[in-house]
Amino acid sequence: MKKRLISIITAASMVCTMPAGTLAADAESTQGGEITIATVSSTGGLDPAGFALDMWTEYAKLCTDGLVSYDSEGNLIYESAESVDTSDDGLVWTFHLRENQWSDGSDVTAADFVNTIDRALDPNNGNAIYANMLFNISGAEEYNSGEGTLEAVKAVAVDDQTLEITLDAPCSYFLKMMSMPVFYPSKEGAATNENEVWWQDPATSLGNGAFTLESYTDGVGYTVVKNPYYYQADKVSLDKINVQFISDQTALLSAYQTGEVDVVTGLPDYVKDQYTEEDGLFIWTMLTSKFMLPNLSVAPLDNEQVREAIALALSRQQICDVIGSDYIPSVNYVAEYMLSNSSDQYFKDEQDPLFEENAEKAQELLAEAGYPNGDGFPTLTYKYPNSEKDSLMAQAIQAQLKSVLNINIELVGEEDEVYAQDKKDGNYELIRHSWTADYNDPINFLNLYTSDSTSNYNGVADAAFDEAIANSNATDDQAERNQYLHEAQNILVSENFYVIPVVTQVYICLINPSISNVTTNDKGEPMYRFATLAQ
Repeated sequence: MKKRLISIITAASMVCTMPAGTLAADAESTQGGEITIATVSSTGGLDPAGFALDMWTEYAKLCTDGLVSYDSEGNLIYESAESVDTSDDGLVWTFHLRENQWSDGSDVTAADFVNTIDRALDPNNGNAIYANMLFNISGAEEYNSGEGTLEAVKAVAVDDQTLEITLDAPCSYFLKMMSMPVFYPSKEGAATNENEVWWQDPATSLGNGAFTLESYTDGVGYTVVKNPYYYQADKVSLDKINVQFISDQTALLSAYQTGEVDVVTGLPDYVKDQYTEEDGLFIWTMLTSKFMLPNLSVAPLDNEQVREAIALALSRQQICDVIGSDYIPSVNYVAEYMLSNSSDQYFKDEQDPLFEENAEKAQELLAEAGYPNGDGFPTLTYKYPNSEKDSLMAQAIQAQLKSVLNINIELVGEEDEVYAQDKKDGNYELIRHSWTADYNDPINFLNLYTSDSTSNYNGVADAAFDEAIANSNATDDQAERNQYLHEAQNILVSENFYVIPVVTQVYICLINPSISNVTTNDKGEPMYRFATLAQ
């Protein structure tokens, strides 16, 4: 199977002998020890029912077991659940929990999973950024909106070991959604919405995974230690893992070079030329797509020929040459490295490219739209987050559209909060958008542009697209479902150019070569719970 896992730059002989999704073999490993991981972002917190962003993602991989997960090949792994039953109509999902304990020795129960769901849906919880991921649960959206009751939410602890969730409609990708924070457990009675900082205190921030929180320092980092009550504790080697927040790329690299930290991610692209496999260089592909959104209510972007002309006029490789080798040209809206639901390929490889760059055809399309050689074409603004990479990308797009189509683009770099608000409000003509998958399924990209989606920022309202998405949701045959998802992406991109794909992204990382047995999940993220240190 083609694997969407970290692309490791290692000796061929080592790659051939490694288990799927494993970064290094454990020939010289020993028990115990500690490592330090540096992470770029400290955004968010550790409450799965709260502001669970980058910080939670790293923490959860160490300290919290969800119901199920997926390996680097897309195979299902049972975590807190040891089996799952589904009713014939696809509405009732019953999770049978394994015997497992929190880091204080108490049992993990179905009520702990319900605790997160209920707290996330609480209409008074303004921090729950992923509450909408629960809306396919019967009664969930109504309760969250203030129009229903908690008692009507059909996420129920039948008994300590049985969690039953009833959906409003069948959802064939429901298990993949288990990677969302709101489906992870939080200890009933310890994790409460009344105490918004419970997750900073090791006494209440309990773990049911390989490690558990020992200490947390706001803005600096946290330390986790081995959880002796973990059901796979005998497989956990490391005693302690320190996580440091270091936002500056130069400081990240310096910390690795001086031995202050053992793992750094999100490094600048020049690191690839300075380090080799012996130094611990590895690269993982991200489920990320960066694209342009044209405002469909603004002339002349309401003309499909104009949108297609812009898409075909770009040289994506030249854009990547400008912004760096940690970017890869892409004509796909669904991320390049998204696994297929029904084959051993990436989703994108199941059909021909959505379109081909063609400067001559772009010029013809613009002329057919009434703007030969750009004559009479109004100046358009292009808004983007005010970062170095996005600024370089914006300048490259501006230059190419001027060179190929003879149209003028005014660049407007904005601070993150202003940019996000303008995007949400539709206050733009062209805007740089980006999406990274929350879970490994094409629907996580495509359902953003249904007519009723709150993330449909440019006003896509296409009945054929909505129907393709609805059909994909209605079938549990994955091959049939994939056909509908491809149909939806074709409508979104190659038929109408409602979105204009530009690039995808990779993460450049360094890991101390003495660390072995780092596995990867279906999103290519490294997992350190069974990592070992060489002797």
